[in-house]
Amino acid sequence: MRRTRIVATIGPASSDDETLFSLLQSGVNVCRLNYSHGEPEQKTELYQRIRDMEDKLGKPTCILADLPGPKLRLGEFDGIHILAMGSDVSLHCGIAHMEDASSSKLPVQYDGLSAELQQGDPVLLSDGLIRLVVKSSTGERGGVVTCTVVDGGPISSRKGINVPGTMVDLPAIGPKDKVALAHALDTGADLIAVSYVRTPADLQPAKDEIEARGLATWIVAKIEHPAALDHLDEILDSCNAVMVARGDLGVEIPLEEVPIAQQRIIDGALERGMPVIVATQMLETMTVNPRPTRAEVSDISTAIRQGATGVMLSGETASGKYPLEAVQTMAKIAQSTEQGLDYSQVKPETVRRFKATRAVAHAGVELAKMVNASRILVASQRGNAPRLVSANRPGIPIIAVTTTIATARKVQLLPGVDSLVVEEMERGSKTMQSAIAQLVASKEISAGDKVVAISGSPQAISGVTSTARLYAVSQEGKIVGAE
Repeated sequence: MRRTRIVATIGPASSDDETLFSLLQSGVNVCRLNYSHGEPEQKTELYQRIRDMEDKLGKPTCILADLPGPKLRLGEFDGIHILAMGSDVSLHCGIAHMEDASSSKLPVQYDGLSAELQQGDPVLLSDGLIRLVVKSSTGERGGVVTCTVVDGGPISSRKGINVPGTMVDLPAIGPKDKVALAHALDTGADLIAVSYVRTPADLQPAKDEIEARGLATWIVAKIEHPAALDHLDEILDSCNAVMVARGDLGVEIPLEEVPIAQQRIIDGALERGMPVIVATQMLETMTVNPRPTRAEVSDISTAIRQGATGVMLSGETASGKYPLEAVQTMAKIAQSTEQGLDYSQVKPETVRRFKATRAVAHAGVELAKMVNASRILVASQRGNAPRLVSANRPGIPIIAVTTTIATARKVQLLPGVDSLVVEEMERGSKTMQSAIAQLVASKEISAGDKVVAISGSPQAISGVTSTARLYAVSQEGKIVGAE
C-alpha cells in the first residue's frame, strides 16, 4: 500500500466523468477544488459527481476545498499583453474589469495597493516571472501605481500579484472566502484549506464557522507568506494539517530559502503527528509534456524523504494535457521512494492534546511490528486516533474503522490509511471483530494473517481509545483473539 497521499486539483482537464474516475482509480486520494477560479455554485455538480463514484470505486472519496484567501490579483481584461523591459506600466487599483487594458495600463482588484506601496518597492506578477519596481504612487486607496518593468514577459487576466516586504491589509477570510467557505461546508467538503495564513488568528473564522455548524471538518493551513514562518509553531498547534505552498512562498522569500523553509514546516508537522502536503510545480513539465524532468522526479522523492505525507498536483491535473499520466507518474515515484525509507525511528513527540491516545497508538504499533501484523485497525469517531497511529509510520497498512462516512472520507488524507464504515456494537471487541470479518469477506485479509485492533472501551468507536488487541484469522477463516 502506497503511504504517500496524492492530492490532485480537479479542473477543466480532469472534471469529465471518465478522466475523473481514472484519476481516482490510479491513485488520487484527495480531490482539490480551487475556489480561486469560478463561482462557488459552479462546483456543486462536481461535488456530487465525485461522491457518486464511491460505490464504483469501492472506497470513500475525499474533497479538499481550497479557499481563495487574500491573494492579490490583476483584474479581468481581454487578450495577452507583453510588458517590455524598461517600459512603464500603470496599475489602476480597485478595478475588477478594464476594457482598455494594455502593456502600459493594467487593472488591480484590490483598491488598497496604491495606498500601501512606496517608491522602490518590488511588485511581482505571474508567480514572479514578471518583476516591476514602483516608480511612484498616488498614495490613496483606489489610486494608481506607476512601475518600471525590470523583467518583462506576457501577462494575462487575473494573474497573481506579490509584493514582498509589504504587509497588505487584507483579512485571511474576506467576503469572497466566506461565500466559498459556506458553499464548501453546505456541499460537504471534508477538508478546508485556508490560504495565506500569517498568524493563528487567520484560521479562527473558518474554525468558528465549522464549530457553529457542529461539524468536525479538518483545517489545512497553507504556508505561503513570510509572516507564517515567524508564527509557525502557533499555526501548527491551531490546525489539523499543513500545506507547503511553494508557489507564493517562493516569490515572497528568496528562492534559495524555500528548501530550508520546506524542511522546517515538515519537521514541525511530523513532530505533531500532522499530515503535511508539499505543493506547487511538482510535475510542472507534465502540464504540456508526457514525461517529467529528472529534477522533478528528484524533487518529489526529496520531499517524501524529508517526511512529506502528501504531494499535490495543480495545473498538471487541472488544465494540463496529461492529467492521468501525471497521477500515474506521481504514484510510481512515491512507491519507489518509500521502498528505501526506514520509518522505525519516527515518533511524534508533541501531540499535546491526545497524550493517552498517543500512548495507546504507540503501543498498538509496536505490537503490530512485533507480531508482523498485516493490518492495524483503528476505531475512530473523528479521525484523531488513526492520525496518531499513522504518525508513528508503522510501515503496516492502517484501516480507520468508523460509523460515519464523513470520517471515512477525511482520513484519506492520512498517510497509509484506508477506511471502513461499520455499525457500532455494544462491546468494542465485537465491533472490531465484525470489521475484521468484513475485511476477510472482501479478501483484504487472508487466513493466517494477524491483525492489531486499537479501539475504545466499552464501545470501540464512541469510547475513549484505551485498548490494543491482537487477533488472528485461522485457516478456516475464523477470527481468533482476546475478548
